[in-house]
Amino acid sequence: MKEIQENELNFVARHFRDGLFSPRRGWRRFRRTRRVRTFAWGYAALAGAFAALVLGIFLFERNAWTTVGSAATARTVVLPDRTQATLAPGATLAFYRHGFGRRNRSVRMAGKVYFAVAHQEELPFEITAAEGFVRVLGTRFQVETDSTGTRVDVVDGRVLFAHVPDGRRQGRSARKGVPVREQDGLVLTRGMHAELPSGAAQPALVPAQTANPAAWASHLFRYEDTPLSEVLQELSAQFGQTYRTDQPDRRLSGEFEGTAPDEILSLIEEALDLTITRQ
Repeated sequence: MKEIQENELNFVARHFRDGLFSPRRGWRRFRRTRRVRTFAWGYAALAGAFAALVLGIFLFERNAWTTVGSAATARTVVLPDRTQATLAPGATLAFYRHGFGRRNRSVRMAGKVYFAVAHQEELPFEITAAEGFVRVLGTRFQVETDSTGTRVDVVDGRVLFAHVPDGRRQGRSARKGVPVREQDGLVLTRGMHAELPSGAAQPALVPAQTANPAAWASHLFRYEDTPLSEVLQELSAQFGQTYRTDQPDRRLSGEFEGTAPDEILSLIEEALDLTITRQ
């Protein structure tokens, strides 16, 4: 033991330098190391918090759309800006719930939807429907999408119909707004029907299959020198009953609104002085 102690003393005596084993200097070095480690941990915590914030915003943006749908029967919903949307069976409608009607009026849809848009001069109402884009200030119209493309029928007002810009298909850019000019599409007014086939670059004006494609939701029937045979064919499809007359070549001009077929048929009989049979 004594030999070990002498060896230790000799080691200390041989290597001793004044201040080399200073406790005070060692404590200062420890404190500096601790501060560096604390700063590193704080920086890592800040970076982690920022990453969590970015992820939270991403998830919030992703889930901030409210989606409504219609099952077996038509359904009417009132949006926050007082716009009414009537969804045909199987249709869906989505809108960004935060600030709708104040900062934006952008919706997405699929299927067939009839809109009665509340007028706001300073904030257009914009629809993304498959490859179609529609912008209005306030009017009544119908948008329909399926595997063949997108179709728009205007009941009243003025509607811009164009191919949807790529930036509006998904995400926040749809709310920020990718500029769409009137020359980029078609401006439709009352009674017009236009179609954008899947894959086409621009919509085109085409004749509608019936005089009033949106009558199922608008309950409005307008005819301008229309053959009575076409009128009765449309009314038969609308009300689920067969109507005929022995004067099918007569022509009708007029506007009828309502959900009671007998009242509409009676007005037509009176206007043309003829009889319509119900089967």
